[in-house]
Formats: sequence, C-alpha cells, structure tokens
Amino acid sequence: MDSAAQLETIAARWQGSFHNRRQVAATLARGGPEAPELTRELRTMAVERLQAPQLGAVVLYFQEFRASAPQLAHRQRVVVLRQDPDRGAVRAEQLFFRGGPTYDRPALAAAQVQTLGPEAFDRHPGCDLFFTAEPAFNRFRGRMDPGACRYRHPQDGEVCAEFEMLLHPDQLWYRDRSLRLADGSVRGEVDGFSWLLFDRLEGPLGDDLPALVRQQGVWRGSFRRYDAGGGLLETFPSTITIRVFQEGGRWQYHQSNLHGPEDAPLRRLEARGEIHSGRVWFASDRYQGWAMDLPGEQPAAGSLLVMHARDPGDPDIHEIISCSPDGRRRWRLSQLMKEGQLVGRTAIDEEKVSGD
Repeated sequence: MDSAAQLETIAARWQGSFHNRRQVAATLARGGPEAPELTRELRTMAVERLQAPQLGAVVLYFQEFRASAPQLAHRQRVVVLRQDPDRGAVRAEQLFFRGGPTYDRPALAAAQVQTLGPEAFDRHPGCDLFFTAEPAFNRFRGRMDPGACRYRHPQDGEVCAEFEMLLHPDQLWYRDRSLRLADGSVRGEVDGFSWLLFDRLEGPLGDDLPALVRQQGVWRGSFRRYDAGGGLLETFPSTITIRVFQEGGRWQYHQSNLHGPEDAPLRRLEARGEIHSGRVWFASDRYQGWAMDLPGEQPAAGSLLVMHARDPGDPDIHEIISCSPDGRRRWRLSQLMKEGQLVGRTAIDEEKVSGD
C-alpha cells in the first residue's frame, strides 16, 4: 500500500461511532477490586470527517463521552492527516481548542467546527501522532515521539504526555498517561496505562444497549415457586411492564411488576434505575441490583440479574433470562440464596403482549 492509500485507509478506519461496552462487560464480569476503575465505565466516541480546507485536505473531528458525564465531551480534538515523507509515516497533527478546559468540554456539532479557522486552535507539534502499518496484524499503530509532548501544568509543573493508538478495520484501541518530569511520577493515566478497546458501532447507540433494554414492553405469564428441594409451592399469573427512556442525557429504566395468587389482592412492585457501563442498575423498595448480557453471545441471547435484598431477612436473587429469537417469548429462572444456601427457586414463562 503506497503512502497516499495508507493515509486514506487510516482516515476511513478512524471515522465512525465506537464504544467500549464489550470491554466494560468483561471487566465487570471478572470482578475483583474497583481499581483500576476506568474500564468499568462506558465510553462512546464519534469521529467525523470535516470539509475544512482552511485546516487541511484530510481533517477529522472526534468527541469522546463518558457515562458519568454524557453531556460533556471528555476528549474533543481536530486532527489533520498528512503524509510525512521524511518519516515514511502518516502524521496526525492534533489541534487543541483554544479557551476553556482541555478535557470535559461542551459538545460541539461538526457543522460548527468545520467553519473554524486555524486561529481557533493551539498546535503542539510534539503531541502529533505518527502512524505506520503493521500488515501482519492488519492494523496501523500511531504514537507520539517519546518525551516529545511536553507542556507546563499550573500545579504539577512540566508534564510529559504519552499516547498510543491501534486502528483495526472494526476496532480502535488507545492508551494514555502523563508524567511529572520533576520526579517521573504519574500525574494521570487511563487504567494504569493499559489499553482501552473500542468496537465500531454499525447502528444507533440505543441498539447496542444491554439485552434487557430490548425487552421493553408488556409481558404476561405465570410464576411457579418451588422450595429448595423442588417441591411446588404456588403458581400465579403476572404482568410485567418494562420502560426505557432518555432523561437528562441518560438512559433510564423503569419496571412495574403486577402479580399474585388469583384469590388474593394483586401486588405491585416498582423498580427504577439507570443504564450505563454495559449494565442496567436498578432498585426497588426491597431489592437493589444490576442486569447484564449473558457473556460470550453476540447478539446477546439473554440476561443475568443479581438482586441484593435490603432486609437481611430476605434472600438474595440470582436470575437468568433466556429469550426466543423473535423476542416474543422469554423464560426466567431465579434462585433464592440466603447466607450462602439455596432456599428456593422461581420459574417464569412469559409472552410479550405489547411493545408499547
């Protein structure tokens, strides 16, 4: 591949919408201590090509958002790609917005950015990336020159940044950290300078939320409760309604359960929560917990739920949900655990009666 073709390939691979949901789900499923914490947070990235000849022939604009602050662009950069014949590489010149903070900036539309002139940006040549091909892995590696990206921080003095990126056809990886030059200590780093993995998203972000989100609607079915030995205790009908909506830039979750024996008053249970970092986080009067996709299946064939009782006298609940391919039926199996012992099971068979 000649240098011009390499430049266009890098530009094409860098464009698009990306998310790190798969890495977040794997980190959460692995368990362990909270730190390093950043691969536990969902991040999304949008990269667009600008028609901005006043800046360069091939201009990209990217914004990266974190689930904890979805209204702010954690990273917001303009990148100009050009051939560097002296280096035998593609140079990615980073343009930093002037004014305001370097990170966590208000989001800007691409149409607005592509009208800006060179005076709207600061240039730090030492912070540019140089991309070279790695054909054996079908990827491009971009990195800063070692020790070249230096700047003065108002509190930490002179600082050196290190950044590296891998571009695959369907993935984008990067790692980032900064060091205090006075003593070589770490000023800031992304997850211990390990790699963040972003997968390319082909459809809208809402299509890539956890599987439980795609089960929104009204479900009717029957509950069968068993004791620890498998003896049937009771059977009763149920109606469950799942609602998903956006509010304040965040995905919200609301579930209503209406069930109980036919000869007794119906019981209503409400659970509410948020969707982020690849999971549904919810709470009710009696329980709080989370739901995630069953790992290893793409697309997800179902969900795993863990519910912790608020009252120490109540059991915790571990539940698996399996869905039919057409999304019209689902089967749930719950195990009730108390002080490390199985105290009962519940089997639920349901059919979706409405997607509204």
